[in-house]
Amino acid sequence: MNTRLTLRAILHCPDDVFRDISIDSTASLEELHGAIARAYDLEPGQMASFYTTDDHWTQLDEIPLIAMDPQGLGAMADHPLSRILGGSGQRLIFIYDFLAMWTFMVEFVRQDPGDAGAAGVVLSYGTRPKEAPDPEFAGEGGLAYAEEEDEEEDEYGFDEEDLDGYSSDAW
Repeated sequence: MNTRLTLRAILHCPDDVFRDISIDSTASLEELHGAIARAYDLEPGQMASFYTTDDHWTQLDEIPLIAMDPQGLGAMADHPLSRILGGSGQRLIFIYDFLAMWTFMVEFVRQDPGDAGAAGVVLSYGTRPKEAPDPEFAGEGGLAYAEEEDEEEDEYGFDEEDLDGYSSDAW
């Protein structure tokens, strides 16, 4: 009997943006990679990697699209979804396009009996921004949002606080 997984791909950004994707449990991470790119209408053909994670979304081991490290976990095609995202509490970080750095948190939602077929979006919430949000990686590989600087810096990277006590009048 075939089963389908519903997986949630949450775009790492300040707004709530996610897509629930229904996909065959025998599909590979490589097929999920394509399904997420299509669900978010991202430019096809970009390099990407999944990363194992803990309960706090700490980025751990890499599973690349194309494996180049013989000591690593192998390529995406080597990992069936049923093994890596087929149960409650299982999650991965997905980074698509290493120049733009589209970053997603992917987690298991549910498993249902169903016929194998093409992966598809079953729930869409929020609007994808035109450009990838600027991710800032917190300590120990965790994810955080990049914060905008409120202070103005001069052309050399100094702000007013850095220059306190200095004056060009003394020269």
